[in-house]
Amino acid sequence: MKNARGTTTLLKTMRPRSIVMGLALLFTVSGPALSVLAQGGPSAQPKVSADEQKLAEGIVAAADSAAKLNAAAEFLSKYPNSSLRERVAQKMADEINSVADASQKLSLAQNYQTIFNRTSERELAVRLLINACGAAQRPEEAFTAGSQFLAQNPDSVRVLVVLMLIGADEAKTKNTKFVEPSIHYGAHAIELLEANQKPADMDAVSWQQYKAVLPGMYQSLGFLNLLKGNVAEARIRLTRAVEMAPLDPFNYLFFSSALNEEYQNSAKRCLAMPDGPTKADELQKVLASLDRVIDAYAHMLALSEGNQRLEQARQQMRQDLESYYKYRHNNSVEGMLQLIEGYKVSAK
Repeated sequence: MKNARGTTTLLKTMRPRSIVMGLALLFTVSGPALSVLAQGGPSAQPKVSADEQKLAEGIVAAADSAAKLNAAAEFLSKYPNSSLRERVAQKMADEINSVADASQKLSLAQNYQTIFNRTSERELAVRLLINACGAAQRPEEAFTAGSQFLAQNPDSVRVLVVLMLIGADEAKTKNTKFVEPSIHYGAHAIELLEANQKPADMDAVSWQQYKAVLPGMYQSLGFLNLLKGNVAEARIRLTRAVEMAPLDPFNYLFFSSALNEEYQNSAKRCLAMPDGPTKADELQKVLASLDRVIDAYAHMLALSEGNQRLEQARQQMRQDLESYYKYRHNNSVEGMLQLIEGYKVSAK
């Protein structure tokens, strides 16, 4: 049976700041992330001359990505208005994005911009460049290129998504320089995704596939708000992430951290209050907040079992859960393992 001990013993359950900063290096966005460049495009086979077709086939047959890009440049120099141009632009973007070497990818992306330089190709080129800058660990250049493009195209959801995810990726290495703009870009991207603002060049099927990035976006935005210290906003975003991807242990890692921050803050406020009925009522609210932390911890431990990347987090969370659970159950852990096991069953 849950106890209702007073505020003095409440001090025993209070911990330092949440584990988020210490675990930042473990952070991984769920679902589609930086590899998402573009989907959609024409499906009908365009009519082209024999020579056009031969040059286009030469792009595919080229030995490597650099040779393919050179072949594409040759193709466009001869047939700048080819009906294949859009398709070639997309295929070359996909090719460059698949390059493993970060410096080579960045060089190719920069060259791509000089070859595919029409207004209609600018967004794809910018997304490719931003992605390459992220891979090459040059976030400053990524945000510079992205912000310049967004100044003229503020609703470019795919650029917003890529920038936000690069910012979150930097934050996990404790580079918080891009937290603020990443939160801004991510919040607007989610607005567009939720409002179903499909890009004009993306078909309906591809758009639905692309929207699978939403749970990861909510997770990233919650994580970034935790780093900023905006716990209330973090909890709102992470609540949505949990709703959309209830089996993702990373969602519960950050969600439980947000709940724990709120519990710690409410416990401190309660302890500072003068004794009396108001404080007693507040204590009940604090204990209810602690129960939500316990529940979230149990979820995370259940869903992350066997996940080696989360082992450090699991060890710390297990200790905190035991301390919290004992406080709420008369210094006993009876029932704690069953609580965790119950969420394993739910996950299955």
